[in-house]
Amino acid sequence: MKIKAKIWTALALTAAFCLPQTAFAADTWQVNRPLVAHALGEADGKIETNSKEAFLSSWESGYRVVEGDFTYTSDGVLVLRHDFDTGGSYYRLEIEPQGNPVMDYKTFKEKKAVYSQTPISAAELLSLMADYPDMYLITDTKNTDQATIQRQFTDLKNIANNMGTPEVLQRIIPQIYHKDMLGWVRAVYPFEQWIYTLYMQVNPNYGEIAAFCAAQGIGTVTIEQSQVKKDVVDIFHAKNIKVYAHTINRYKQMKSLLAMGVDGVYTDRIKPYELSWVGLQNTRKIEDKTITVNGTEQTFPTLDIFGKAYTPLRQLAKVGKGFSANYDRESGRLSLTAGQPFVSIGNELLMDNGGRLITKKADFRLFLNGTDTGVACFLVDGEVFVPLEDMAALLQK
Repeated sequence: MKIKAKIWTALALTAAFCLPQTAFAADTWQVNRPLVAHALGEADGKIETNSKEAFLSSWESGYRVVEGDFTYTSDGVLVLRHDFDTGGSYYRLEIEPQGNPVMDYKTFKEKKAVYSQTPISAAELLSLMADYPDMYLITDTKNTDQATIQRQFTDLKNIANNMGTPEVLQRIIPQIYHKDMLGWVRAVYPFEQWIYTLYMQVNPNYGEIAAFCAAQGIGTVTIEQSQVKKDVVDIFHAKNIKVYAHTINRYKQMKSLLAMGVDGVYTDRIKPYELSWVGLQNTRKIEDKTITVNGTEQTFPTLDIFGKAYTPLRQLAKVGKGFSANYDRESGRLSLTAGQPFVSIGNELLMDNGGRLITKKADFRLFLNGTDTGVACFLVDGEVFVPLEDMAALLQK
């Protein structure tokens, strides 16, 4: 039986490694995304937490790619945490070890990261990704043995399918640590985008790794910052493979890496709205969009959110009969009444003119003439934004 198993494993790996390069989709997560939020990112000045707050803060700040650390609790639940080592995550997360250092799931959920942030399971992370459909996830699963690796990715696949959101898997980018891992993960699910991370490699042969990645459709490698050299970057670029460095928290260091040709970095602290400091541009920006309203073309400032053009609510007061706006915090309602003059809705003092485009889901419902519109609103630097075309259509009725 063991001989047969080895034969079938060898055949599976051979099949996986012989696929033509044209069988793979081009990487899309990299486009205009030179920053990856390390350990789900920073929240309230705290890093390496892998917390719910870190994920939300990263999206709100403009990241569209996060990296997360995965491990198992003692009762077998896949969770987001770097490790359960007493000198590792316990120390970084300000948690006192008690009893078995590998927590069970109940204990894991009860122990806040750095006193206030919410630990999350893999299922909770994939649920967040379903709610934020433009966020990509790079996995850092740590383990290198076949059994654990395949268990981890089987869990991720089953979670997505059981939630009824299999499309989330298209935004997961497995990070592999050695060549065999590619075939092991592909046997679980045919992910389309991959990263080969080299931090576990001893004296890596960069030319050989570049050839392997090119043959297998792996579009990115990531290298520990101290190992990045221009000639190494050139080896991968010659095969059309992008190079990311980790973990970079200093702007001058990122600028130096970019000068060597590095395409992006994993970071705890550098924000998308700070990219001009290293000579790049934040591709999230306000752009004018012209639509026809009552037979007349009108132009509005817009921001793309989940693939739709959103515009400040007050800009729409000139559409149709216009409207007044009244916000009631207690009921969680922002009520518009057509035909009445627009006046302050009380958020002006909260608005930020810094242009960082910090974007948060609004916690209120939008009503028009007493009817719930079902329209999703966002706060962008404190300003209420609504979907331009959806709202324009409603206001013309």
